[in-house]
Amino acid sequence: MAIAQMNWGRMKYAPDNPRMAEFMDSLPSVYGKAEAHPGFIWRMPDDEAARQLAALGYDDRFSATVSVWRSVEDLREYTFGPDHGSYYDRRAEWFEEIDEPQLVIWDVEDTARPSFKEAFDRLKLLKADGNSSGSYSWSFI
Repeated sequence: MAIAQMNWGRMKYAPDNPRMAEFMDSLPSVYGKAEAHPGFIWRMPDDEAARQLAALGYDDRFSATVSVWRSVEDLREYTFGPDHGSYYDRRAEWFEEIDEPQLVIWDVEDTARPSFKEAFDRLKLLKADGNSSGSYSWSFI
């Protein structure tokens, strides 16, 4: 058993805006460090993510990631650890403040490769019902 997660945000500026340069330039390194983490299993490739998000009607200021991890503890360690945490702590520089869940986690098989459609369905479930066995956030754990 493993967990899938989807996190999302709305960038304050277009990806090619100079105010987004530091964030955008960090992505290859941040993703590379995630993929090197021992608890990492899979992340949707950028080109596929862009295709799926566009098909769902999202523009290029919408930033989202779907990935699969061995455990919530592994995801938490990476999210708040030094490789990602320093950028996470600065998210207000690059992302709009949003008053709704921006992370959803759910249990999956190790071989699962969730789509954004599935992830947004899980997010809707979290928003409607709160934390449950079908979708949860950090506060559930």
